[in-house]
Amino acid sequence: MKSFTFVLAGVLAACVMTSCSTAPQANYEHLGLVQVSGNVTLDSQPLAGAMVRFEAPDGQYSSGVTDSNGHYTLRFDSEKLGATPGDKIVRISTAASPGEGEELSEEPPGEEGEEDGMEGASPKKEERVPVQFNKNSDLKRTVKPGENQTFDFDLKSN
Repeated sequence: MKSFTFVLAGVLAACVMTSCSTAPQANYEHLGLVQVSGNVTLDSQPLAGAMVRFEAPDGQYSSGVTDSNGHYTLRFDSEKLGATPGDKIVRISTAASPGEGEELSEEPPGEEGEEDGMEGASPKKEERVPVQFNKNSDLKRTVKPGENQTFDFDLKSN
């Protein structure tokens, strides 16, 4: 019985010691992240609260949200600012929120998931950006390695 208690204490001590160690840190060095920022206007007016997303062909993306002046800065993830170098499709949406799913909706507000009698449901944000700049975006930019870059977008309504 003493040997079982001794082994159990040893296993417990090993578990405690490994759980107290620091969590592994992501290594961002190999990504070559580039600082990307800019301004977004719609019909020459700052576009506040818009999600700006730079998507690579492999589906990886960086995103940022415009402030009240239409200024955005891209984030790679919650820890790091920037975007990976390469060709990107740019999608800009006022209906998407930070952390929402992969798809940007082109449905008019209130149609998706709406049911009669659903009081207290969160209303879907209104999409003010034309579809050719979000879901069916034709905006393309190339993020060059090693240099901070500014990409401004002056969008026009339909």
